[in-house]
This record gives sequence, C-alpha cells and structure tokens, in this order.
Amino acid sequence: MPTIKDIAKKAGLSSAAVSRILRDDKTLSVKDETRQRVLNIAKEMGYVPKKRSVNMNRMVIGLVQWISSYEEVEDPYYYSLRLNVENYFIRKRVGIRRYYQENLKELFEDTYLDGLICMGKFSLQQAQDLSRQFPKIVFVDSNPNGELYSSVVSDLNEACEKAFEYLFKQGHSRIGFIGGQEFLGPTKIPYIDQRTRAYEKITLNDDRFESLPHHKYIKYFNGQTGYEKMKEALSKDDTPTAFICASDSVAMGALRAIGEQKKSEYKQVSVIGFNDNVSSKFFNPPLTTIRIETKLMGEMAGQLLSYMLEQGTINPVKIVCSTSLVVRESVYSVND
Repeated sequence: MPTIKDIAKKAGLSSAAVSRILRDDKTLSVKDETRQRVLNIAKEMGYVPKKRSVNMNRMVIGLVQWISSYEEVEDPYYYSLRLNVENYFIRKRVGIRRYYQENLKELFEDTYLDGLICMGKFSLQQAQDLSRQFPKIVFVDSNPNGELYSSVVSDLNEACEKAFEYLFKQGHSRIGFIGGQEFLGPTKIPYIDQRTRAYEKITLNDDRFESLPHHKYIKYFNGQTGYEKMKEALSKDDTPTAFICASDSVAMGALRAIGEQKKSEYKQVSVIGFNDNVSSKFFNPPLTTIRIETKLMGEMAGQLLSYMLEQGTINPVKIVCSTSLVVRESVYSVND
C-alpha cells in the first residue's frame, strides 16, 4: 500500500505538502498543475486514505516534544511536562500520539489529529509549518509569537527575582549564574534563556548586586556543565558567595564541585536550582530551588486546547503560571 511519503518522493515534494494537497487544503500556496499532478500520482499508485478503526473513532491529540526521546529520558523537566499533559488527555479519554525530534516528519503525514500541544522551544518557522497543518495548537514552556499562538508558560522573570531577594536576605550580593545555551529548529537559531536574561537585567539594574560578566557561565543544561563551571568559578579569587543555576541538573553538578574542594581551600558557596525535580530534596545538601508547576502547566495546556476545539478559532491566549521558592539547605547565610 503506497504512503504519502511514496507519493511525495515521486512528485518531488515534501510529505507535508502532499498531505495538505490530498486533504484539499486551499490555504496551501501551490500551482494548480502541481496539485493535479499529485492527485494523479496518488490515483496511479492506488493510494487510499487511512480510515479510523472503530477504537480510534474519537478525538486524537498530537504531543510534540522539541527534544528527542533519548534526551527526554535525561531531562526531568520535559519528561514531567509531557507526562502531565498526557495524563490530562488520558483522564478525558482522548487519544494521544507522541512525536519527538526523530519522528517529527511523520507528524505531517498524520491527517487524523484534531490538535497539537508542542512542548519546549520552537522556531517561528517550525511554528508556522505546524500551525498551517494543525490550526488548533498550544505551545507549552515558550511561545514563538504571542500575537499568533496560544501558550502556557512559567513566569521565569518573577522566579529569578524571588531567588535574588531570598539570597539578598541571606546576605549575598555577589551572585553568579550557571546556565545553558539552546538552539531552535533545524537551522539551530541561538536562543537566550529567560533566566539568563533575567539574571543580566537584575545584576545590571539593581545596585544591591554586583554586575560582573565573568560571574555568568553558559554551556549546556546538564550536570556536567554545573560541575565544570563551578570548578572554574572556585578557582578564581572573587568567587561569588552564591550561584543561581538554571536547572536542578546543573545545580547537582555545581554542588558536587563544591563538595570536592580541599579542606584547606574550601569556599562555602550557596546554590539555588530551578524546577524542583523529585530528586532535589536528596542532593547533598538538599537543594533550595524554584519549583516550576509542571502539573499545573500540563492541566492548563490540556484545558486550553480542549476549549479551542470546542469553540473553534479563538484569539491567542497566554497563560502564565507562577513559581514558588522551595527552601532547603543549600543556601547559607553570610549575615552571621
């Protein structure tokens, strides 16, 4: 049985374009002769559109992760986000299909999805490609364009302010930052994380804190980065007394580096993480962190898409979820 991919190969077009032609998508900008050629090829090859089986005769939602399934296993935040979105639709008895980096092309061949929830960071071009085929779409964690698309996000600016205020109350004014660099879409467009922007803004505009560019370290969002960059920071004479780490994974590596110091050279450095992963309370010391409400975000994303499907097209909606500071033992007071 020929597939959309087979037709696309013979027609010299993308699978997404062929799928839209076969669905008679009038919004697709393509010449009439090209459209007819695709229809002729499909007929010659004996292509028959898939039909829903009896057990699929219900609403089906596509869940799109911006990372690979392998990366998701090692990323507690995006794993939790996807799980909470998924749980919402399972409770509603709505069918779900998962898509990751490695099978994203298959998404454009799926003509039976009622809507999409896209988790992570997507380029504007990716958003345009996805929304053309699936107009009912909600982005979670970020929004490529707030004027065009609905989204559910966390207030990371407010979260950074909470972290700074708590550290200041503990007597810290020289505060460092360890974060990661991310890239959007197939063309790898550099993306500056909101936490990085917030850190730069606060240290630059708030006279209570030192603004020293070399106290900001950026590489990847993983424990290895936290470990390497904290080792680098500890080797300097003006090591910050506290660090904000852009994820709990980064913070875990930073705490290891602090713990490995020689007694004769030991520097006590406070650490605040982000996300409040399940394992954060078991770090050594237990990690003070900013809790991102992934359960609430998943619920809100599910409700927002459900509302869009019930009401039809609506103006873009942005839901901003607050965060909370979870105080444990990784921040030390320098006031004593």
